[in-house]
Amino acid sequence: MHGWRRLTVTALLAGPGMAGGQEEGGRRASAPRTAVTTGTIGGTVRSADGAAVRNATILLDDAEHGPVSSGRDGRFVLRAVPAGERRLLSTARGFTPARVAATVVAGESTHVEVTLQRTAVQLAGVTIDATPSGRDPLAVAQPAAVLGGRELERSMAATLSQTLAWSPGVTVRSQGPAASMPVIRGLTGERIVVLHDGQRAGDLAGSAPDHGVTIDPLAAREVEIVRGPAALVHGSTALGGVVNVVADDIARIVPSQRLSTLTLNAESVSGGGGLLVDVVQPLGHTGVLRLKAGGRSHGDQRVGRGDLRGVLDNTSSRNRQAVIGLSRVGDDSLGETSGGVAVRRYDFEFGLPWRSRAADGVRLRGARNEVSMRAERGTRGVVSRVRVEATAQWYAHDEVTSGGEVATALALRTQQGQVMARTRPAGVLGEGVVGVSVLSRRNGVSGAQALTPPNDNLTMSAFAYQEVAPWREREAGRGAPRFPVALRLDHAMLRRDGTDAFGPALTRRFTSLSASAGVAVPLTRVASVAVNAASGARVPSPEELFSRAGHAGTGAFEIGNPSLATEVTRGVDAVVRVERHAMRAQVALFASRVDGWIALYPTGRDTIAAVPGGGEKVLPLMMVAQRDARVRGGEVSVEGAVARHVVATFSADVLRASDDRGDPLPFMPPARFSGAARWDDGRWQLGGGVRRVLAQRRVTNGEYPTDAFTVIEAHAGVRLLAGGHVHALLLRGENVGDRLYRDATSRVKDFAPAAGRNVSLLYRLTF
Repeated sequence: MHGWRRLTVTALLAGPGMAGGQEEGGRRASAPRTAVTTGTIGGTVRSADGAAVRNATILLDDAEHGPVSSGRDGRFVLRAVPAGERRLLSTARGFTPARVAATVVAGESTHVEVTLQRTAVQLAGVTIDATPSGRDPLAVAQPAAVLGGRELERSMAATLSQTLAWSPGVTVRSQGPAASMPVIRGLTGERIVVLHDGQRAGDLAGSAPDHGVTIDPLAAREVEIVRGPAALVHGSTALGGVVNVVADDIARIVPSQRLSTLTLNAESVSGGGGLLVDVVQPLGHTGVLRLKAGGRSHGDQRVGRGDLRGVLDNTSSRNRQAVIGLSRVGDDSLGETSGGVAVRRYDFEFGLPWRSRAADGVRLRGARNEVSMRAERGTRGVVSRVRVEATAQWYAHDEVTSGGEVATALALRTQQGQVMARTRPAGVLGEGVVGVSVLSRRNGVSGAQALTPPNDNLTMSAFAYQEVAPWREREAGRGAPRFPVALRLDHAMLRRDGTDAFGPALTRRFTSLSASAGVAVPLTRVASVAVNAASGARVPSPEELFSRAGHAGTGAFEIGNPSLATEVTRGVDAVVRVERHAMRAQVALFASRVDGWIALYPTGRDTIAAVPGGGEKVLPLMMVAQRDARVRGGEVSVEGAVARHVVATFSADVLRASDDRGDPLPFMPPARFSGAARWDDGRWQLGGGVRRVLAQRRVTNGEYPTDAFTVIEAHAGVRLLAGGHVHALLLRGENVGDRLYRDATSRVKDFAPAAGRNVSLLYRLTF
């Protein structure tokens, strides 16, 4: 059961009653071995005091095999393991990862004992999905971050973007609380890819700043952010970054009994909150049924002390979501097929803050419906596993004025499919992936302020990811250098329909090659260094090519450029990682040059545009143009235990981005620093922190500069076992001083300050 689309497998997959171990009765026993070149590894995972550790994840790090989980008694079994010296990585929530060696003899069983030490530091789990091969985090070449478990609970917000906002290197592009999207190293929109269980979210969040991501953070088990060569597997535009929301709607492990979770979230800053009910029901030994339902509702957002308005009018929002997933989990050692189908619906409504009068207010109302499937099966020979996945999505939203007229109506149909084959190591070649994919998008655009004509976008791709390992491991617990390389060939066709408003039909075709190469070198058993070089080509979006209208959502008249060329980014990044008992640290440096950076620039002029219902309106004129650019910066994150049950954290990021004229790129984040400490004994937690953001004076012509600010946060929580159920309660205070400040990456920062003091409550019941 390989989690190609999951960046990290954590130990607490489901909580009490969940056991993925092969001794639990949740899986069928394997047939007798027929191959004489493999053996079996069996063992027990225990804590330092001898207690069995359930739901620990055990990964065979140096050979082809999927991860397994320990059962109630801590036991696990890895079958069909290639003979030779092997290295296992074991992780569990609340424990330090352990690395042990095992000698596998063909046709025989090998027993190992794994001892885990307790820790309050959230160490990285098993890195599996944005690199196609499952890896110890120290062996992964590209910079990556994981938000899961208690760390995700402490960061939980009303939107996915706000949840990630204080992760190193991540900020938020916003045009109001709900109209938001993550910014990774200054890049957002079409330059990053948001995945839902490893498949693209078929919404329009990347196309315009007044749109939002249609994934609620309550649905996430964990959220992962990655850059580097494996990101090319998800598309050349993913060179800026990949955000993967792991929800496990298509299951990979069969629980031993039903698992249900109720999550409640409330916020004072908007007078609202959210709810999610999640049920995982095993169907025999191989089937899993997953049901989710929930929603959230928020009022207008309150701002910090000193703004006479008190609240941002027209920023209320609501959403509803539902998921049905049906999965079959086959046995790898029997060559059985695993996979499933998930049906999702997410509908929403939110408002955009207005600059001067209520008549300028616009609300977006829409929905995204999706059917996704995945099937994978182990094979013999050079190819060890073949995976097929596909999704069909129907997204639509209306941009409605305060008078009730539909200024713009968008209807996006997305179909995507991908076939990937995972290859076995051979000689100096390690594990690899080859595949093909197709992405088709049809955007029906209408309304009095339609930004573009109806348009089609078809992209066909072929990609390959390969690890090269010239040296074999000689020392147990310490890996050899790995050299990951990736290639991707894309052919894209973008076509606009002919209309009276936009002129005759037009078709643009682009063929581009993206590539990357890197090296990951273990320095010690707990530290590694990695360097990556990459070149990626991004095709212009339909909005960048074909727009020519007043945009109700942004309040500007936007003009695209049908003659745009491909945007080419060439960059290098380096990362040093340390993963040891009670400490984790990561330092990353990056630099890139962009040939033909595409952006919407203010002209300093106004124009007159027609408005729905008749009449005219003066709007600022914005035009799409290309310039060469340079982006460079760095990130630091450190977390470690400084005393018994006391954990301290520090993070910082800095970015500088300029075009070929030396002028700053628009809406770039300033340098940030944060420090925090908490007392955490696994049951109770109490902590607080300070976040400092420097002023941003390097702004483009017409962009609003922002002042430096400092905000304070605090939290207290408890996790209790009562009546056989797990109760988790977390109370948080954000911007405790009710500071009035503005985010540099907000598109409405000149008139819309950031959120004021917020007291949030998160309650989770697992039963």
